[in-house]
Amino acid sequence: MLDFYIQHAKICTGHKQTAKIGNVGIQDDRIVCIHYEGDDFIIPEAKEKIDATGLILTPGFIDPHASTGFGYFFPNAADHKLYQGITTEIFGNCGTSPAPIAKHLDKTMNRLSDEIGFPFEWRSLQEYFDQIADKLQFNIATLVGHSTLRAGNMDDWHNLQPSQLEAMKTALAEAMDEGALGISTGLIYAPGCFAEMDEIVTLAKVTAEKGGVYASHVRNERDGLEEAVEEALTIGKQANIRVLISHIKAAEKENWGKIPKVLNMLEEFNKTSELQAACDVYPYTAVSTKLRAFIPKYMLQDGIAAVSEKMKDSNNVSAIAEWITQKDYDMSRMLIISDDLEAYYNKNVSEIAEEHNISLAQAIANILQASTETWVVYHCIDQKDIDTAVLWEHSMICTDSWSYPINAPKSIGQPHPRSYGAFTEYLQRFVIDEKMLSWEEAIHKVTYLPAEFFQLEHRGLIEEGYYADVVLFDPKSVKANATYLSPRELSSGVEHLWVNGTQLIQHKKIQDTTPGKVLTLKD
Repeated sequence: MLDFYIQHAKICTGHKQTAKIGNVGIQDDRIVCIHYEGDDFIIPEAKEKIDATGLILTPGFIDPHASTGFGYFFPNAADHKLYQGITTEIFGNCGTSPAPIAKHLDKTMNRLSDEIGFPFEWRSLQEYFDQIADKLQFNIATLVGHSTLRAGNMDDWHNLQPSQLEAMKTALAEAMDEGALGISTGLIYAPGCFAEMDEIVTLAKVTAEKGGVYASHVRNERDGLEEAVEEALTIGKQANIRVLISHIKAAEKENWGKIPKVLNMLEEFNKTSELQAACDVYPYTAVSTKLRAFIPKYMLQDGIAAVSEKMKDSNNVSAIAEWITQKDYDMSRMLIISDDLEAYYNKNVSEIAEEHNISLAQAIANILQASTETWVVYHCIDQKDIDTAVLWEHSMICTDSWSYPINAPKSIGQPHPRSYGAFTEYLQRFVIDEKMLSWEEAIHKVTYLPAEFFQLEHRGLIEEGYYADVVLFDPKSVKANATYLSPRELSSGVEHLWVNGTQLIQHKKIQDTTPGKVLTLKD
């Protein structure tokens, strides 16, 4: 007897072929039968039969770009993603991962543990997996953060010693053996921004030998975008590794229109190499990051803790003013979303400067003095570039967001609306409203494509023998409800959702169960 038999659904398999009306049977954690209308079949017995007339049945969506993975210690950490149809999340992106933790990271991890409220009781990736394995609503996997390796093993971020590189290689190899899917870099953030390309190539080679991927928040998403992407592709060639350009974008108005050229670079790479280059993208025209990403990089070289004191130096304020002009940042479009800063929360930097009768640079300095962890939303991307990236053959959709601080007991700022709505916003815009993609094409991008790139076995398709990560949604009610001013609104449209054969959303309501698994390269 089947556990579930879903009947009369429009089935998008994850491939691009035309969807057909049919029935899907689930037993234990697998899809065990698929019956299409018009075929000769006998309706099997099932503990529960679900009439899916008018609904679309798809593989569970895969988010290829999440952040840190500290939220899984808390109940309902994945609700905001489950309501988008996401059944698997890959975090450890942009150079930061929950493990491995070497000694120089102890202070930072203890601080985060206190600020967010999670128990920090691990060193290795396996120890981290052991801590969260029984707490997972959906499937998770991780990359190893390059900045995590650097910060843990280096005391001077500018001066890499051979012994430190060897320690990083050893830690990376161990994490790969324990199940990491690859390595990620965040080359606009400290300490990753201080790394030379040869260092990254060396680490990427270790990753490649273990079958992993290289995902990069490239060194420049603005005036140096093409050069930054070329660096990532060069690393890919030299290390013989698959390359993922993270949350691809061309920020600032002077760089709008560069995305077609960058995508062409990826296509040329794929033509001349057996390797695969791909990208992920979120369907919004605003970025979300820390304010300290918008000051000169040398101000970060003594560590983040030193930044606050440096903001008291008038010479540094002058340097920030020059940096703003050089980079052409539009501070009227940069919104402070750290709600622990009452004086600045929900105001843009220009408003803050005007309110206090100070320069833009001084406003930034004052905010960073108050908190070097200040988060901002910055509207700096062209919609046409986003559309071009989304429609590219090898692009995947991502949230570029974490499960903390959303579900943690201690809130740290407000999330970008992509946290709650990236996948539903994608379907709403590109399929329902603008009809730029068919349902079949759109579902392919969020299921089979990421499963294939990351080599997640038996995931990403509605196919017999595959894990029953399955979403049943109403195409008439798919909607992203999160906005920039009200970002914590759950998405609409998902009627039922299963993770590894366990029903996690039933008639739009989350069930109290944790069927998620840790996915590794060993699976």
